[in-house]
Amino acid sequence: MENKSFYEHHSAFGAFSSFILGKFGMGGGFVLNDVKPPNNNIYIGYKKDSTIKILPFCNSISTAAEEEFTGEVASKGEKNKIEVIKEANVERELKWASDKWTSGEFSFSIITPFGSVENPVDMNLEEKKRAVAPVIFARISFDNRKGNSDVEMIFGVEGLKRRISEATSGSYFGAADGRKYGFAIKVAKDIRELSRLDVLSSWAEGNYENHGLGRAPSLIFNVPKGTEKTYTIALATYDPAIITTGIETKFYYADLFSSLEEVLKFGLENEAYYIRKAKDRDRELEHSNLNEYRKFIIAHATHSYYASSELMKRENEEPLWILNEGEYVMMNTFDLTVDHVFWEMKFHPWTITNALDLFVEKYSYRDQLGLAFTHDMGTYDGFSPEGYSSYELPNLTGCFSYMTHEELLNWILTGAVYGLKLKDYAWLNKNKEVFKDCFESLVLRDNNFDGIMDLDSSRSRNGSEITTYDSLDVSLGQARNNLYLGVKTWAAYVVFESTFKKLGLNEFAEKAIEKAKKAAATIVSKFDHKNGYIPAVFENGNTSRIIPAVEALIYPYEIGEKEYVSETGIFSELIKTLKKHIRTVLKKGCCIDDVSGGWKLSSTSKNTWNSKIFLCQYVVKNILNMNYGESEIEWDKVHAEWQQVGCSIDGATDQVNSDDGSPRGSRLYPRLVTSILWME
Repeated sequence: MENKSFYEHHSAFGAFSSFILGKFGMGGGFVLNDVKPPNNNIYIGYKKDSTIKILPFCNSISTAAEEEFTGEVASKGEKNKIEVIKEANVERELKWASDKWTSGEFSFSIITPFGSVENPVDMNLEEKKRAVAPVIFARISFDNRKGNSDVEMIFGVEGLKRRISEATSGSYFGAADGRKYGFAIKVAKDIRELSRLDVLSSWAEGNYENHGLGRAPSLIFNVPKGTEKTYTIALATYDPAIITTGIETKFYYADLFSSLEEVLKFGLENEAYYIRKAKDRDRELEHSNLNEYRKFIIAHATHSYYASSELMKRENEEPLWILNEGEYVMMNTFDLTVDHVFWEMKFHPWTITNALDLFVEKYSYRDQLGLAFTHDMGTYDGFSPEGYSSYELPNLTGCFSYMTHEELLNWILTGAVYGLKLKDYAWLNKNKEVFKDCFESLVLRDNNFDGIMDLDSSRSRNGSEITTYDSLDVSLGQARNNLYLGVKTWAAYVVFESTFKKLGLNEFAEKAIEKAKKAAATIVSKFDHKNGYIPAVFENGNTSRIIPAVEALIYPYEIGEKEYVSETGIFSELIKTLKKHIRTVLKKGCCIDDVSGGWKLSSTSKNTWNSKIFLCQYVVKNILNMNYGESEIEWDKVHAEWQQVGCSIDGATDQVNSDDGSPRGSRLYPRLVTSILWME
């Protein structure tokens, strides 16, 4: 691991909450309906031979809280008994469903179980509760088998106020902030609650009387000499209220649990189930054939994906899936939905159609050319008015302009890949007319019949459409006559053919493959034979060179149309040309950064997106069969270092500077789960 000090989300499925921890010298703690790290001191450590040693998850060690009440400086000796463990003496191991810190005989881990989740409407009550309980776990351990005296351990969170024992008739120990979040463990003789103004100094002095004004209610665990002890703590969040506006929904778990205490109790009663589930995920990733950097990237991405997940219940009792866009908190951003499809097909495919159906129901519209879809469904738990996103504005040519063409492609590609790969022909048939409308709308956006977009939506008014690469230069920002979007349009026509055949619409299938041939011929015709690449934009003498020219090959490949992405198939010229293009651009001084050696998506900008890098890496190796040997591992090392070092304070970050991996945007982001493709 290049760096042990970086923030990590630790989250339950669909709860839009996290316990955030991991950046040394800074705090962490619970967040609910947010993804941004809080900065509360977290006290995790042990007391041995009268000396307290705690992990470095705090801003500072203060033992002067009582002075705020008395106005006098107390003379105490306990400060010398409290040490923050140095970073060099801490080891960290991030796995797929666990995050563990070890220092000598002491260890602490956070466990975030996840796995396959069926549609709640198909589950019985117990299955629902297990699937959506907003609970994760922590484990604290000490090996005192060689010790000559008893040891005590602590787990405490600054900012919590009340002790759980007071609300559970003494059945559970722990702490909470109101009714929203907290932690608990079943009462045992070797565990106690400790709540004081200065919890560390009181602990150091052996003062265990609880104080109602405590600022960091903690659990104290006793480990007798000659023993090794591990304790499992449940951490949970809970909010039963109506959460969203525009469409009124509450968390799906709200009708399954009556209180925070009930969630904590359920988690502890089902501890074995959850721990086994987490171990299964850890084992699955560990036993994959991926290198250590890719394993880290997948684990890191997974934690932030679930931090942004929100499983809600509508007034008609139906589930509603929201995947928030990291720091921006836009809801079901379509640019992300199309990239999350690979992850969701593996673990909970019903969430794909849940989002697609809602796009049709409320977030579609018709412009002068036909059916289209919005960029997102709203932001900060506020659903936008029907037919409008929170992002898109008219009369712009850059950021915040309309993405009409790309979002149309995203519905087509996501729906076809889901329906065809998972053989959900009932859903495809239900949406037969939607697919037909999408096809007709896509065709009309090609005004000169060359297979790619050249008409902007009337919603843009005096502006022009952009792509998902909204903050990049014209190489990937402009939609019209764009290479990236051109290949993506070709891919849409290819999957249309397969979809229409399955729907018995053979006439539409024939039209679709003809449009795909037109698009392919246009793209091939733009190849610069002298310089060996296809320009990023087919106008104004553009000379930018981009990696995402090959991104959309993933869609025909995923539905099993491998002949169409083969050098020997009917699109052989397109595939051969794209391979030539990649050979040219994957070089230092072009799309390999001269400073870091990592990938940058455009030759003319150091602004790059990790999720798209991972997707394109998969396409280059597994679809185009281009093997770069040891260079691949070096690239993976750089990309992992961007997350661990450059973005250590930002959680999983998509958009970075390619020279040093520093964040440009898209922090605390879910889309890095495109890396799941590596495990296919």
